[in-house]
Amino acid sequence: GIAMVFQSYALYPHFTVRQNMAYALRVAKEPKAVINQKVEEAARVLQLTEYLDRKPKALSGGQRQRVAIGRAIVRDPKVFLFDEPLSNLDAKLRVQMRIELTKLHRALNATMIYVTHDQIEAMTMADKIVVLRDGVVEQVGAPLDLYNAPDNMFVAGFIGSPAMNLFEGNVTHVADNSVTLKTLDAGEVTFPCTTPGVKPGNRVHFGVRPEHFSLDGDSDGTISGQVYAVERLGGETYLYMTAASGQEVVVHMPGDRQVAAGDRIDVGFSLPRSHLFGPDGLAIR
Repeated sequence: GIAMVFQSYALYPHFTVRQNMAYALRVAKEPKAVINQKVEEAARVLQLTEYLDRKPKALSGGQRQRVAIGRAIVRDPKVFLFDEPLSNLDAKLRVQMRIELTKLHRALNATMIYVTHDQIEAMTMADKIVVLRDGVVEQVGAPLDLYNAPDNMFVAGFIGSPAMNLFEGNVTHVADNSVTLKTLDAGEVTFPCTTPGVKPGNRVHFGVRPEHFSLDGDSDGTISGQVYAVERLGGETYLYMTAASGQEVVVHMPGDRQVAAGDRIDVGFSLPRSHLFGPDGLAIR
């Protein structure tokens, strides 16, 4: 069968945790001994045993979500459907529940279809991601495949946090295995590619992920700008800078680099780790 876990928990407030988890089995007229065994086992897996006789109002948001998941588990479904189950939780609890759901997936070895707008949830939890836009499938693949080789600009900008930096350019020359662009922020850049599919004069975009910039000078291209904000997270730092064209650029670097707001810096990028997108937004490889 199929079991659904909702964003809103959908628990009966006048039932205890045990009664909420057992409800579907009672409706199905399962034997009492079977119901008790399944509820006890689900509670053990979800670390809810000590809360079985409490009502939902006495639980935290994360505990309520675990009860909702437990109600699905007791039905022994072949497929779980999760509809943004963590979106109502605070940031810290979302991280904890992501880990709990990953552990649960391994323990149950069941298929889980998980709907989310959170790229971090998708990247950290999925074996396979389906990216949808307006009901149309944009790309299907393993998380790192989508991250490293997005099929189009939408996927490139959607997968990854912070998002990929995208820059405009005009095609000036096309060869059998390369495309040369003139850009506002990086000057003239030549991208290697096997199937260009563009012609001189086309407006295209190239993308660079924040972590693929370098301040060490060894690069295929350079973008200059002024830093307007610095976020230090300990082991890593994010720089927010404005390039010559006015475009905002996000740069990821090790936490020990000393850069301050107001500094003018040059950041380099590697062409093999950059991405080129044609006038239609599709990747050129």
